[in-house]
Amino acid sequence: MKKHSGKPHQHPVVALNREIEERGILIVEDVRSLPSTEEPFVSPHLVIVICHRGFSLGEYDMKTVEFRARGYSVVYPDHPILSRETSADYLSTLIIISASLYEELRHRLAYGSNQLFHSQPCFHLSEEHYHCICSTIELLKSLAALDLASRKSLLADTLDLLSKQSDCFRQATVNSPRALKKQGATVHHSLFGLFYDLLARHYRQHRDVTFYAHQLCLSPKYFGSLIKKDMGISAGQCIARYVAIQAKSLLLHRPDLNIQQIGYQLGFDDSTAFSRYFKACVGCSPREYRRQE
Repeated sequence: MKKHSGKPHQHPVVALNREIEERGILIVEDVRSLPSTEEPFVSPHLVIVICHRGFSLGEYDMKTVEFRARGYSVVYPDHPILSRETSADYLSTLIIISASLYEELRHRLAYGSNQLFHSQPCFHLSEEHYHCICSTIELLKSLAALDLASRKSLLADTLDLLSKQSDCFRQATVNSPRALKKQGATVHHSLFGLFYDLLARHYRQHRDVTFYAHQLCLSPKYFGSLIKKDMGISAGQCIARYVAIQAKSLLLHRPDLNIQQIGYQLGFDDSTAFSRYFKACVGCSPREYRRQE
């Protein structure tokens, strides 16, 4: 199993990308810190995090999150995450499922359809549920190390089990008397979570508010007012910020790509259009941003 020391400005997932795609699933143990940077990190993979002790404070989908001992978190592909502070005693385990394997399995995993994970990406496990999850992770570790023809099928079945466990335990958490009282006795699906999931899938082709409003069966005006109320910024600003986050991540972590190639990956017809959009959002050109970093 891999161990991560938490070097500044270097997210553990970046260095492991090739191995993740080759193996399909990688379990990173003994994670004692998370890189604290000014910019969010965007992974193409599904990342499940189990916190054993300590805490981490940061952002997920532009919203503040707090992750503490016996915490369980799901970070979806292409959803930005930012770590701002990690305690000295922090210890966690990462389960990284490759983008290709996740796409293949998402129809059978609770993570693929449960919008509660978008509205609240972290939840706290009871001691009993925590030990149950850890036992399943131990099984995953054993299966991940196998070199058998049936390895992929066994991993898929075990990930399905982990998915169902976490979904069940999460429901027990959000439906507890304490949680219901805090939430006004109702658990709502998050409009922003639905919007962000659509944005992660379609931002390369669609950067206009109207498209997302229509996808959610809302008028652009009403949709915009709901996002503004929830986030404090307009839906258009959310879209621009998301595209800028994706661009920054590629500029920082893909030195093998030039500006034009990055623009193409983001859905721009040419480097001029990409540079103009990026500068309007960030205040400098992509080339200037890359030099600064």
